Amino acid sequence: MKTSSRALSVVKTCAAIGAALVMAGCASTYQTRGEATASPFLKNPSQLQEGASGQAKLVYVNPKADFRRYKKIQLDPLVLMADNTKSSVFTKMSKEDQQAVVNFVDAQIREKLGTDYAFVTTAGADTMRLRVCITEAKGSSVVLDTVSSVVPFGLALSTVKCVAVGTHSAVGKAGAEMELLDSASGERLAAAVDERAGRKYTFRFDKFSRYHTVEDSFEFWATRLQERLAEMRARPAGK
Repeated sequence: MKTSSRALSVVKTCAAIGAALVMAGCASTYQTRGEATASPFLKNPSQLQEGASGQAKLVYVNPKADFRRYKKIQLDPLVLMADNTKSSVFTKMSKEDQQAVVNFVDAQIREKLGTDYAFVTTAGADTMRLRVCITEAKGSSVVLDTVSSVVPFGLALSTVKCVAVGTHSAVGKAGAEMELLDSASGERLAAAVDERAGRKYTFRFDKFSRYHTVEDSFEFWATRLQERLAEMRARPAGK
């Protein structure tokens, strides 16, 4: 009887901790203050307008785009962009860490959007091309020579957890630049620029991860992108 009671107590404790981690994870990053600046990764930055409450800092949606016609996504290899070549946290990362981070973000996007779209490698009339850049937020302009490769989400997650625990400087801010294009014509359908910062204490088991801000920020952004695309598919073009 004592053993059963003790086991039940352990189960309840673990469940409580799990719930706390989920809640803490949702609040482990926050949108930074101030204006955002698009890097050279995105062309035609003048199209971007200040986002409303709850949106990315800069946004653009083509008023003529009919998102209902798209069933597939062609995802370009993700790009890692630093603010400079000397003092950048990204440039100080080992190649192993850089690869783990871009692969994790790539897998995160595929995991979230894969519920609604098929990922393909060729252009087509029903295919959107998605371009994504991971930046160090404002001022990033140096493209590093590390791009993502396709890795299953579970493996990408376990790899980033293995490499991302250490004592050197953490990535305190993360920026994202995303662009959706019609894969056949190249016409821009939507674009966004956003920045998020990590809270000092995440109350997570991985709170000492150097890259939790990047991980959690892109989990947030991938979820928001999924939700936003669902909204745009539900209404006719121009509405």
